[in-house]
Amino acid sequence: MIRSLLKLAVVLVLAILVYNYFFGTTEEKAQSKEIFGEVRDLGKAAWGLLKTERQKFNDGKYDEAVDKVGGLINTMKDRAERLEDSDLINKIDKLERKRKAIERQLQEDTPENYDAGEKAALKREWEELMRETEDVMKELEEK
Repeated sequence: MIRSLLKLAVVLVLAILVYNYFFGTTEEKAQSKEIFGEVRDLGKAAWGLLKTERQKFNDGKYDEAVDKVGGLINTMKDRAERLEDSDLINKIDKLERKRKAIERQLQEDTPENYDAGEKAALKREWEELMRETEDVMKELEEK
């Protein structure tokens, strides 16, 4: 019931923003444009961070990339908890477990000491984590 009320509240806020964007006073239009701009900027920043960290990982800067993705996952989890979406929270928990597994691998031995097969497996795991993180981000943006 609370989830339904929250969804209704979000829809109502969006409806008001869209109405004000097209039919509101000059001040209301400006405020709506500002809000839409901030939401768009937040989405771009998150995507940019994800792409940058993927590149860092590919360049061999593993620990830093894993840490930053961990921060992004925590931010996504906070948002999912605010939305009270247990399905998203479960997906994000799964992402965190995968990230921690990669982190443990990196702590056990440095990637420079890996053979070609181990490096390929690590890269596959990283790409899978990035792909799944992107999917969850898209799902979060839709809500």
